[in-house]
Amino acid sequence: MFISLKNRVWILLIFFMISEQLFSQTDDLKTNINAISFNSILYHDEFLDEQSYIDFLREHIFSQPEFKYASAIKNEKDLLLKSAKRERFPTLSGRVINDESFDRNVEDKSSIRKRQDDSFDAVLEINQPLYLGGKINGQINYAYHESTMANVQREIATSKLILEANDIYLSAVIYFHLYQYANELIEILEPFREKMKDRSDSGAIDPVEYAVFQAKLNKFRSSIYTLEATSKKSLANFENTFEKTFNFKGFPKVTIDVTDAVYREKSLELLSKESKYLASLENVKITKSDYRPQIGIQARYTEYDIDKDNTDTDIRGGIYLTFPIFDFGRGKAKINASKAKAKSAHIDIDIEKKSNDVTENEIITVIESSFKANLRLKEVFEDTKKQRQIIQDRIMYSGFSASALVDASENELIQLQMLLESEYKLLTGYYNLLHQNRGLLNKLRFIL
Repeated sequence: MFISLKNRVWILLIFFMISEQLFSQTDDLKTNINAISFNSILYHDEFLDEQSYIDFLREHIFSQPEFKYASAIKNEKDLLLKSAKRERFPTLSGRVINDESFDRNVEDKSSIRKRQDDSFDAVLEINQPLYLGGKINGQINYAYHESTMANVQREIATSKLILEANDIYLSAVIYFHLYQYANELIEILEPFREKMKDRSDSGAIDPVEYAVFQAKLNKFRSSIYTLEATSKKSLANFENTFEKTFNFKGFPKVTIDVTDAVYREKSLELLSKESKYLASLENVKITKSDYRPQIGIQARYTEYDIDKDNTDTDIRGGIYLTFPIFDFGRGKAKINASKAKAKSAHIDIDIEKKSNDVTENEIITVIESSFKANLRLKEVFEDTKKQRQIIQDRIMYSGFSASALVDASENELIQLQMLLESEYKLLTGYYNLLHQNRGLLNKLRFIL
């Protein structure tokens, strides 16, 4: 397809603009960020210090069933590892054999075996494997990687519980405060309803102006009903999760320190998949060991006819060697199946690496945009608040309209909500970044 010279120029310009944006974004992703969460909320005196917030989250996490389940799985894998290591030790076993003859048809009386009618023997046997085709080492390494994966899974469960608890707490305090702030604005606006009615009845203002004021005030109040519903839902979620009555203690003041040391660490999910892959490789070795020679030492002590006064004894022992000869391809099929499973686990690592990079870039973008937006949103909110206060102070002595006061109040509430939601994104984004780079538990000083 022919492209004109003019179109080529436009394509090149667009290409350079996009390239410049991409490079600038890449540089920005490496920019360090130092901030304190909810630091733009200067008009409110109630705050929760970082240590108190950490203690609050810790009190919740260790009592959750997800954490208890992950800990139980970790304990199970540790015990299986201990069991696999003890496979190297010999096995001591005993058995009693009561062998009675129910029917005999023997003509040759010269054989002791054929002449013996019944027996009641006791056997004590010790078995020490020397080589099982690499099965013991494979089982130990497999159990080790399973234990490592269980430990990582417990860290993942704990880290996700922290993210969930943080999200629930922030949603509760934000929407509780927004609803309270909205009620304060309504209390300021509501007296003007009667004043505007009196002025309309006296002819001081046009009745249309009063009708417009009524409509805007009712619209503002209806939006507060929606905010009330969201607040109640957030508080109910808080009380169901933390099993305590909500008590507003303020916004958490958390130090946000995004440095180069945080970037590009392996995620917990990636570590888990790597352990799973290593375990699958050991499973291949275990499968192969079932079709290799096995060597060991065995000793056996036998007492014959222990139900009689005079018993004979026998001690036997030696080296045993077993090896498969032909199994119609069953072994090869099992080995190939375990290899295919290991290959799929390796591909899963590549998928997780790709997803990890995309997720991390998205999180960092949210953190940076929220950090930059907070400064601007704070200024806009303060300006809107001052505008509302000016209209409120002068409305009875000048030409300011009460409808303008409603508009300013509604705009003030919207700006506050945007500011709080931006602060929410900053803190949750920071915690998500720490979770993605295995730093959340260290940041909150969780010791598992």
